[in-house]
Amino acid sequence: MQRIYPCELTPEEYVASGAHRWNEPEAICPLCGACDCLQYHGSYERGVTNQIGKVISIPVARYLCGKYRRTVSYLPSFALSYRLVQAATFEAFLEGRFDSRDVQNWAGLLRQYERRMQAFGAELLRVVGGGFGRGPPRLSALWPYLKEACGSLAAATRRLVTQFNITLFARYQCHQPATAT
Repeated sequence: MQRIYPCELTPEEYVASGAHRWNEPEAICPLCGACDCLQYHGSYERGVTNQIGKVISIPVARYLCGKYRRTVSYLPSFALSYRLVQAATFEAFLEGRFDSRDVQNWAGLLRQYERRMQAFGAELLRVVGGGFGRGPPRLSALWPYLKEACGSLAAATRRLVTQFNITLFARYQCHQPATAT
């Protein structure tokens, strides 16, 4: 399972400080619902872009649920699930801020992200329902709706994953509740 936690660090600060080692998992396990059962279980590496659009490798902490013997990964909020480009860069693109180097470097991929978000928008709104307030009248207004409800793309992504087990782009297996095996 994957969770997203709030992280105010840049990707470089996150790596330099070893932040993946000092983030705390939720007190209540999202897999089994028990209190304080998650134990640190190592990390894995994944790529994410930084503020200038360079890809860097970050470690992502994994915790093991003692009951289900499954892991929960905690992704910092600057990263998007299954996406290379960081949340702040995609947010700048969605807001039409095309002058920054990171947006310029990844413009083609960001257009793909936007198309995927729009294509998945109807399903996203169906799942969220009134969870963020009254939905937008048009799918083209999806980003302004999410920004008003959550404040930023990173916050919106975190709320979508935590509250609704969904992302802007798809419903991934790693965000779904566990079932006993």
